[in-house]
Amino acid sequence: MRQMDDEELAVIAEIARMYYVEGMSQLDIANMLFFSKAKVSRALRIAREEGIVEFHINYPLKRSMRLESELKRRFGLKEALVVTDLYSSQNTDISIKRIGEMAASYLNEILRDGDMIGLSWGRTMYQTVRQLKPSSPRKIQVMQLVGNSTDAYNSQELDVTSLVQRMAQAFQGTATMLYAPMYINSDIVRRELMKEQLIQKALDKINQVDYVLTGIADVSLDGSLNSWAGYLTEQKKRDLIKKGAVGYLCGYFFDRDGNKLQDPINDKIIGIPFEKLKNGPRVIAAAGGVDKTHAICGALRGKLIDCLITDSRIAEKLVGTQGS
Repeated sequence: MRQMDDEELAVIAEIARMYYVEGMSQLDIANMLFFSKAKVSRALRIAREEGIVEFHINYPLKRSMRLESELKRRFGLKEALVVTDLYSSQNTDISIKRIGEMAASYLNEILRDGDMIGLSWGRTMYQTVRQLKPSSPRKIQVMQLVGNSTDAYNSQELDVTSLVQRMAQAFQGTATMLYAPMYINSDIVRRELMKEQLIQKALDKINQVDYVLTGIADVSLDGSLNSWAGYLTEQKKRDLIKKGAVGYLCGYFFDRDGNKLQDPINDKIIGIPFEKLKNGPRVIAAAGGVDKTHAICGALRGKLIDCLITDSRIAEKLVGTQGS
């Protein structure tokens, strides 16, 4: 979209005010301003895209307390938040948006001045960050947990660097970036890169985080490994599945019991150590939309997460599985 000057933005804001506040129709606005109806419609779209107009629905997301209690009991979770699916046919985008909204609200409740939180990436992370509306500023530090993706998965929405910056800005906190790729195959190159002072400082900070916010991805033959796009061949994916991979979290592949998969690929990731995930900060996982039951269940069995934020369709399947 081309850059707009203050005068153009002022006109767009006035059209938005006439439409949303005064309740005028697009046709009436067009006639009053001597514009075409298409121009008015386009101005309203720009107003939404540029954040001139924001919508707040003053009605809380519906939660299933029964499923939340059952998940905590069955898997020993410290916290579980289950967004009730109100749709007979699940819309993945709507579900991910609602999970992200719930995660954003949860972060507003728990984060305090001085907290350090590490952020992973993915569609649910994007929706979480996008919907952050903190009730007050917090002096938090936001860390990039894992290195960057390849160009095959690099978009403005999902780029982890952008997400970290936006989250820090939302809380008026500070951001720490990990200026490295997520995966380096060469042991020599990886060792030399990790000697860089900037990367060492970032990794030191990552090891001090109080919270980890991440998604959980599933691994299947017919699914795409989004954050691993550009790094893995189809043959390598088949090999990982053959070894028992059901999902990955912060880049690390794990099996049905949540154990770190015994494969060299897991030792070539630049980011938070897998052992730190298991024994360190409170790990908040927001995952749902598509069926990730096997991956989420594996993470739960392995005690990889402390708080699960998901939708009721997946929660029902999880409580119907054999206990951990």
